[in-house]
Amino acid sequence: MYTEAQVAELLKILHAPVTDFDCGTLCAPTNDGIPLCCDKAAIVPVLYKTEYKLLRRRSRLWRSYRPTNAHQRELMQDTRNCDRLCECRGVEHCERENRSIVCRTFPFEPYLDHDDELVGLVYNFDFEGLCPLVASRHPIRQDYIDQAISMWELAFSWSETERDFYHDHSTTLRRSFGQKGRRIPVWSRQGRRWMPTRRR
Repeated sequence: MYTEAQVAELLKILHAPVTDFDCGTLCAPTNDGIPLCCDKAAIVPVLYKTEYKLLRRRSRLWRSYRPTNAHQRELMQDTRNCDRLCECRGVEHCERENRSIVCRTFPFEPYLDHDDELVGLVYNFDFEGLCPLVASRHPIRQDYIDQAISMWELAFSWSETERDFYHDHSTTLRRSFGQKGRRIPVWSRQGRRWMPTRRR
């Protein structure tokens, strides 16, 4: 999907922290001291194969994920051909400059509106009730939002497949929120916005 050089460029763009505080302090105390996003028992990071190769050359932080049961082996088979399930050495060994794209973007993902325009970021609501940031009132840093949007703009310019994936995901999110009569909170370059689920 992306070349190693392209992955390196994407990683270079997004480096700001999500919040002004260590958000791991919100969930770690109730998860044996491990932040949810760093707990491979809860979340298995998915890296692009070229990303994995690049980070393996730069650091000893990452290795291929080793399933221990049938469900985990099935999970490995379900990943796309260009992806690889991975695990890191743990939060105590984290190297911020060698975090993966999914580490840097969690718990957000890009949101494309009715006109297929990338308008900002939304929470990954699959983790609502698990990640304490999702659907919370904790402030998100604007430099993080700006960098993440810039990263996704560049990524989409290189990969129509990636754009199509998030177009479909955004459509599903609108349908889900519309059924509940809710508007979608989106973090944009202009600040937080509330997006309608139906065309006006």
